Amino acid sequence: MKDISLRNQVLFVCTGAIPGALLRSQLDNSFLANILGVFLLGLICGLKLNSRSHFFWILGFCGSFTTFSSWMVDAFALINSGFLFRASVFIGSTLIAGFLSLTLGFLLGKTIKQLFPSL
Repeated sequence: MKDISLRNQVLFVCTGAIPGALLRSQLDNSFLANILGVFLLGLICGLKLNSRSHFFWILGFCGSFTTFSSWMVDAFALINSGFLFRASVFIGSTLIAGFLSLTLGFLLGKTIKQLFPSL
């Protein structure tokens, strides 16, 4: 990632983070945000885009759109309310669905890249 300056890296991350955070604020569902975000993350990784796109989309947009902290707060609230089984299902299903979504996105991105190598 040395092909762009540190200043530009920061600029691309910040520029990507703004729409990611704004879109995330419109969703009242951390599970959905995380699953959609990791699908997009997988898609972008599969496409093997340039450094600018990496900083904008992966670190900026997906970093602010997916919400580990909200996910943890939701899980903690379930545990704190005595819903240990529900919290376990929530944590487990988010991890499994997230990994599957990331994998599907990556495979789709890789397929698109093979069909359109000039991307």
